[in-house]
Amino acid sequence: MLPKLTFNSFSGGYYVPAVWLSWDWINSFDNYPDPEHLVFKDEYDWEYKDGNKGVLARYVRTMGGYTSDCITTKGTAFVRNNPAKPYMYYLFALAAIELINNPDLYRNERHGSLNGSFVTNYANSIHMNTLSFMPEKESGKKYLISTEFSALFARVFNVTSGVRANDALKIEKRESKKGMCPNCEAVFELLSGKFWTPKSPEYQKMLDKYVAQNRNRQNRDTHG
Repeated sequence: MLPKLTFNSFSGGYYVPAVWLSWDWINSFDNYPDPEHLVFKDEYDWEYKDGNKGVLARYVRTMGGYTSDCITTKGTAFVRNNPAKPYMYYLFALAAIELINNPDLYRNERHGSLNGSFVTNYANSIHMNTLSFMPEKESGKKYLISTEFSALFARVFNVTSGVRANDALKIEKRESKKGMCPNCEAVFELLSGKFWTPKSPEYQKMLDKYVAQNRNRQNRDTHG
């Protein structure tokens, strides 16, 4: 069993396992806390995790590494080995603990509502106290971890890290992104390719979901 966080009831804070501060350790997929990705078994895109489309599939490939067929500018084909990057999850976890242990780092209004996006932005924007163990090549990157994986990182953190329930990161239900055909007004799912025409029995339900997603997206674009 991989080492987890320990909570000190006297100081009211968490201690991270020493190996979480070892680059070689966090950069090995052997030490990724959920190698079968079972944390996501109830997510809408679970059945697509072993493919090459969708956020979860990209997450699985990024954590474990993968090969890709490429072509040079001269037309020569070659295979590129993309190394595993489980360290991204551990950097996220370290950032989450730094925030949970130090609520003075953010406004009181955020207390109890930290989410994956907030943690990722913190890790990518602030000089974290725990990053001295990282190779200069990695720590000097503009973005340490991928922002598109924020919600997934949060789920893994809540389930596997050992964080107590009252300190868990806030998560919301993930849904397949939807679009609408400008000609026939059919609503479709970008990942699965399923679609519903205006004559489909479930059309109104899917149309409402599409409208809600657009409204939420516009709200994020407007208010951050």
